[in-house]
Amino acid sequence: MSYYSREEQETLYNYDPINGTWRAYSTYPPDIKTLLSKADVIRTETDEAGRVVMVDGYLTRSQVRIYG
Repeated sequence: MSYYSREEQETLYNYDPINGTWRAYSTYPPDIKTLLSKADVIRTETDEAGRVVMVDGYLTRSQVRIYG
């Protein structure tokens, strides 16, 4: 069971063109798992059971894919 309701779950990717960095934030469980293993994590939030329910971190350009 997720800490956040389905309506509250999200994953955001933000590119800073000045610094050339990608930042990722997620409360969506499948993306949390991926970001924990791939991103340079700077912050997490856990629930009362100790599960990570939010992750915030940085990615390299080679880790981000945008499909059109």
